[in-house]
Amino acid sequence: MAAKRATSRSAPAATPPASGPVFNAVLVGSAVCYALAVLVDRGRMSWPPNQLLASLYTVAGCLAVVGPVILARGEAGEAGLGELVGMTAGLLVWVFDAAAALRGEWRATAWVTPLGAQTMGLTILAVLLAGWRCKVAGWSWSWTNVTGWVLGLFWVGLAIATMLPTRALGLALR
Repeated sequence: MAAKRATSRSAPAATPPASGPVFNAVLVGSAVCYALAVLVDRGRMSWPPNQLLASLYTVAGCLAVVGPVILARGEAGEAGLGELVGMTAGLLVWVFDAAAALRGEWRATAWVTPLGAQTMGLTILAVLLAGWRCKVAGWSWSWTNVTGWVLGLFWVGLAIATMLPTRALGLALR
């Protein structure tokens, strides 16, 4: 009978309500929904999308904001260069937002895009080149690594696009 009581008391603990992948999906979904809300609020959601790159830059900024939260919760293992890019971009956004808040400029700050496209893109290019040259990150096909690569290449491409003459582009970069 004592054995029965011991087994009944050692019942497994309840599992946490938010598992890893579900929580990550909620964070990414929330970031995209917030980006769409910002674009609607600014009046940038229209058809045809004549300010497509500016809209995508806002969406990328929202994904960068949740990037460090997702990557900090990640599994142990070898991180890829894309994850390094995602973490760097997110931390850049967070640090520049915190600096603006400390200066008292919290009302005038664009919270998801505090850096200009050229500054963000060239900073990410520097991180990509340094990470590649130093071989600090491995190659993996995890969704966080691929997302980091896509966002990083987008920011680098946008930075290069801002250096081209405006007539050569066809899309508004405002």
